[in-house]
Amino acid sequence: MSQEKMGINKEVIRCCYKISDTDVDCLLKLIELRKPITSEELSDMMKVSKTTIENSLKKLMDIGLITREKKTDKRIGRPKYYYTLIINFEDKMRNDLLNCSKLIDQVISEDMARI
Repeated sequence: MSQEKMGINKEVIRCCYKISDTDVDCLLKLIELRKPITSEELSDMMKVSKTTIENSLKKLMDIGLITREKKTDKRIGRPKYYYTLIINFEDKMRNDLLNCSKLIDQVISEDMARI
């Protein structure tokens, strides 16, 4: 996918979900990887603080695009959390973006009717 097209898609995603550029970047990285990943690993890959990444991952979980799974090692210490796309990710995103576009179209139509 070209950088220009990705930029357009990034703007659409950001607008419809009301999330930040960093949130969209996290989502796009998860789409690219297509495998569970920790916030630490994502932070290292994206060169962004772990706190920023965790905030973005929380937003993506809140809107239902990703899930978090707790994995414990045999060692003592904190468990690791792995983040991944939901199973029906493509369908959910397609439906969400279609609903967003319908809402935008409705608002534009109502505004044009007032003119």
